Amino acid sequence: MDKRFKKVLLVYKKSAYSIYFMERKIKFAASKRANLNNEMKRFIKAHDEHYSALKEVERILRKYGIEYHKRYRGEKVNYAQYDLILTVGGDGTFLEASRKIRGQAIIGVNSAPSYSVGQLCIGNVINFERLIRKVTRGEFELTLWPRLRLVVEGHVRPVDCVNDILVCHSNPAAMSRYYIQAGKVKEEQRSSGLWIAAPAGSSGAIQSAGGKRIAPWAKRIQYMPRELYYGFNRRYRLTGGILRSQQKLLMISLMRSGMIFIDGTHLKLNFPFNAKLTVTLSPNPLRVVQLT
Repeated sequence: MDKRFKKVLLVYKKSAYSIYFMERKIKFAASKRANLNNEMKRFIKAHDEHYSALKEVERILRKYGIEYHKRYRGEKVNYAQYDLILTVGGDGTFLEASRKIRGQAIIGVNSAPSYSVGQLCIGNVINFERLIRKVTRGEFELTLWPRLRLVVEGHVRPVDCVNDILVCHSNPAAMSRYYIQAGKVKEEQRSSGLWIAAPAGSSGAIQSAGGKRIAPWAKRIQYMPRELYYGFNRRYRLTGGILRSQQKLLMISLMRSGMIFIDGTHLKLNFPFNAKLTVTLSPNPLRVVQLT
């Protein structure tokens, strides 16, 4: 292994099938509907593909004499003692690990490309041995992916994220109300919520909402309101855009029960009435291994 990577942590996900039907033993009510049988088959195929890939990744690591510690992504682990984080799953596993990383490097392996989204992962079961061979020879570079830095009033520590955040009412059926300021423009908005994305997250929800896909290493912040409410002849100026590296985005909650969802569903912060959120680029970018 490259001399920069002395300690490796392998972070893996559990398949949906193992969680739902092996651990929690969820059972379907008696039904003759074919779609349920098809869904079960899909769960099982994704399960088999994932664990087959995980087994192959470990085999290759052992083949190249790489010592590693293996941990489920939901476990509490001291990431600081490792130099390289290797995730086996999809984008969700990559993001779960990235939130706990400071100066370490990361490699993402998509373990089930037939069923799992892996936009952030450079590896898969087919190319993993070639990837590891190049890493052991030092034939790679570390690309810096900017992260968002969230400073939330009432929250002790700032939070960094590499994908995106959704600011909205805690009830998805309720209207989201807030003040937003970008540059010198400040306005009140009513919508279904506001997406704010780091460059690496620009290919996800914000693109589906009408945003632009940008390179993951670009020093930019992108924002996009969801379903702005145009009642009372409202006119909005901040309908989506891309901010430069030195700019920041400010929000003030006008919701009794607002919420900030960070990198998906696993991390959320309360955003009550009159709370303030400041979003800038983090001084701690994510160090991602890319092959040369």
